[in-house]
Amino acid sequence: MKCLIVGGTGFLGGAMADAIADAGHETVILSRGQSQRKGVAGVKVLCADRDDDLSILKGQKFDWVFDSCAYTPDMVNNLLDVLGDGIKRYVLISSISAYDTFSRPDITEDIDVPNATEEDFVAARKIARKDRAQAPAYGAAYGRLKWACEITAAERLGDRVTSLRVGLLVGAGDYTDRLTWWVRRIDEAHDERKQVIAPAPKSRSVQVIDVRDVADFALRCVENGLSGVWNVTSQPIEFSYILDRLIEVSASDAEVNWIAEELILDAGVVPWTDLPLMAPAVPEFKYFMEVDTSRALAAGLKCRPLEETLKSVLEWDRRRRDVVLECGLTAEQEAKLLGGGA
Repeated sequence: MKCLIVGGTGFLGGAMADAIADAGHETVILSRGQSQRKGVAGVKVLCADRDDDLSILKGQKFDWVFDSCAYTPDMVNNLLDVLGDGIKRYVLISSISAYDTFSRPDITEDIDVPNATEEDFVAARKIARKDRAQAPAYGAAYGRLKWACEITAAERLGDRVTSLRVGLLVGAGDYTDRLTWWVRRIDEAHDERKQVIAPAPKSRSVQVIDVRDVADFALRCVENGLSGVWNVTSQPIEFSYILDRLIEVSASDAEVNWIAEELILDAGVVPWTDLPLMAPAVPEFKYFMEVDTSRALAAGLKCRPLEETLKSVLEWDRRRRDVVLECGLTAEQEAKLLGGGA
């Protein structure tokens, strides 16, 4: 099959390019040309900004289209207008953020999700063009706009659309550093930095998925004609299990100090930003890391062993220790918190 990957040099797009090309399909990447990721042998790269001029795609025919960076319905429409209706399968990378609230325990693909508002669309159009390919630029409207993208694609292509509501992506090359911060912190835990802060309770649920597993499932969907919406992430993992495996794979001397959530918040630490993988302590995020993935699992979603993912992130990050991470506790915050364990 002839495949187009939109955003194919990014984190997830790059993983999809690898998986699809390795499977023997003719692969073309559409990219703005701003990523430093190395290209895949035998894969053609077209440079264009999807939010500007897509004339480079005119006249080209693709069987399968994998869209890793659609953030507004306009982006979906602009792409499909150029490609026409001959697409056999359109895979849209959506997000579990489409659910907007996680105050209930049964987050399945069948529950209602909130629609984007006119204010969401207006704000999105005001985002500077250079920032429109970055999810954080859309703020609280991100999930609602992803749902709007799903609706738009389905209206255009019907059951030829596969929407993957992806959870927290991790792996080598992750630009958010949410898992990477923990990998580096554990790996560097020695001497006076031996004590590592973690948010109690130890049984706190975390859901992450290796970017390569999402790519493999996306390919499985098109090869098997799987339509509709799919939650794509791991089953819940206890936080302590992740840190224990990290200590093992890095042969670290780390000693984890589990701190009560109230003490963490009282110290001014911002969940998710200052302390990655710790969901905000508010009712609407209570089940954020307990999304139901039974539909995807039954259809063949496979998550590789956590240790394999941790090793790949560790090896990658050890080659880039001069890079300042995008999130994580400061030394001052850690020192303040070590005054009270739980």
